[in-house]
Amino acid sequence: MSEKLVSQRQELRGVGVSSGIGFGHARVMQTSSLQAPRYSVTAEDVDKEIGRLRKSVSSVSRELDQMIRRSPKKAPKEVKTFLEVFKLLVNDSTMFDDVSDRIQTQQINVEWALQKHLEDMLKLFDSLTDAYLAERSDDIVHVIRRLQEELTGERRKIQEKVRNAQSEVILVTNDLSIADVIWLTEYEELDLVGIVTEKGGPTSHTALLSQTLFIPAVVGVAGALSVIKNNDRIFVDSNSGQIICNPTASEIKEIERNVKAQEKKYSQLYRARRRVAETKDKFRVTLKANVAMVSGLDEILHLGAQGVGLFRSEYLFMGRDNLPEEREQMESYRELIDTMAGRPVTIRTIDVGGDKLLSAEARKRNYFSSAEKEDNPALGLRAIRFTLANPNLFITQIRAILRAASGADVRIMLPMISSLQEIREAKRYIELAKTQLREEKLEFNEFVPVGIMIELPAAVICAEELLAEADFASLGTNDLIQYTLGVDRGNPSVAPLYDECHPAVLRLIRAAVKAAQKQNKPISICGEMGGRREMVPFFLGLGINELSMVPMQIPIVKEMIRSLKRSSCQRLTLKLVKSRDSGEVRKLLEQFTEKGVEENVG
Repeated sequence: MSEKLVSQRQELRGVGVSSGIGFGHARVMQTSSLQAPRYSVTAEDVDKEIGRLRKSVSSVSRELDQMIRRSPKKAPKEVKTFLEVFKLLVNDSTMFDDVSDRIQTQQINVEWALQKHLEDMLKLFDSLTDAYLAERSDDIVHVIRRLQEELTGERRKIQEKVRNAQSEVILVTNDLSIADVIWLTEYEELDLVGIVTEKGGPTSHTALLSQTLFIPAVVGVAGALSVIKNNDRIFVDSNSGQIICNPTASEIKEIERNVKAQEKKYSQLYRARRRVAETKDKFRVTLKANVAMVSGLDEILHLGAQGVGLFRSEYLFMGRDNLPEEREQMESYRELIDTMAGRPVTIRTIDVGGDKLLSAEARKRNYFSSAEKEDNPALGLRAIRFTLANPNLFITQIRAILRAASGADVRIMLPMISSLQEIREAKRYIELAKTQLREEKLEFNEFVPVGIMIELPAAVICAEELLAEADFASLGTNDLIQYTLGVDRGNPSVAPLYDECHPAVLRLIRAAVKAAQKQNKPISICGEMGGRREMVPFFLGLGINELSMVPMQIPIVKEMIRSLKRSSCQRLTLKLVKSRDSGEVRKLLEQFTEKGVEENVG
């Protein structure tokens, strides 16, 4: 009976946060189900329990120190920052004192005292006006659970299970802390081919690390732990967010063919990485990478990136109480620029707010201007609004970029622009930064182009006027879709409504491209749509000659470009923008690609 239950086919869906597919056996790491033992202790045993707390903190700290020292070569160096933040939380004196006091006054064991501390903290988070703490409460949960696992020995059992897992492992868990992700990548003999988590979103630790380490991952999968059992066969499609638990025999054959085809394709594409991204009728496209980390860029170049189309500078600021000073920023940007060896680099100014927040301590120390609590942070003080409200932060970053850009091909990009006033005010601060650098006789690049991200419907509608003030534009399709359709793609309840094939989205993109062409200003795509193979004909038809994407997609998109004629894509695009619904759009795209190269290039 149990075998029948285990082999039952079920389908789940979440949010795909990397690229590629994976197929293997499930290894369930159910850390969220840990039941902390609860019992009373005598007055004589109080010191012993506090000693156990101290020992667990010390042990976890040592483990984190080891992780920091031997972070895997393929992991970006910013991982060290995340681990150090995790270590600070583990060694928080307030937490230690509170738990010790509970042990002493209530005469309870340390695991129970930690649980009570966590419960009170979570209640506090619910009532706090600080958005960062409310969002990052999961980090506190990870820390308390990690200490409890150390005390009960559960951590060693979990690690042993993962170490002894079969080859081709799909890890299934409630959530992963940054330490969990790094611990998993430390064991190179572990054949980790996919990750599934119940929690998490597009900006979670799991998302960031899976993209950097090229592991297929789907997050926000409701019910994953109740459906998936150890050793179930799991198919993960991080392109679509689809998960199949115990696929049928016929599905397994197809999946295995697709996995082999993916491996073969990646090998072929890697070998062809130096070929030009050019259509059959000689329309050339520049392919760049979206980057969040300063390290790991060698792999990006090996995949054929012709530059960095989007550097997400906010990751230099997040997860830390002491924000990077000008010199630290400059050195990070310079490392990025030097590694790209003359290739163009576009640095987006700090884009915080919404789901990317600075710590409460960082805001307190820097006296940042921001609302104490925003009921709807996605529509609040974020991106360019935040930086203009905090000019010292903005000017420091601009100074660092200008200095790092000396003698290099670097561009500055302003996020979430909605008005001419924002562009003009930002440019005024940029000129102020230049004046300061001249007066201080510091070397910098006088002629860094300043562009804008078009990711709001308002920016599309006013694109001509905005582009008259900007040197270039890049379409941020992720937010453009979100704000056009009113859908939070990180919310599993409405994620299926996040639809890049919606006719409104396609028409807005076309309108923005037309405005840029009318103003004779370069325009590119830097959202996830830019890396979608099936969307390439649409962009070619519009005349887009620059796409920036997750690095792993570069060879795939290049192959697609080389198989097409732009003239065929232009005819398709005219049909796409006249479509009545997304189903019709998808059907046209599928028919176009299914016809094969012979017909589509004619």
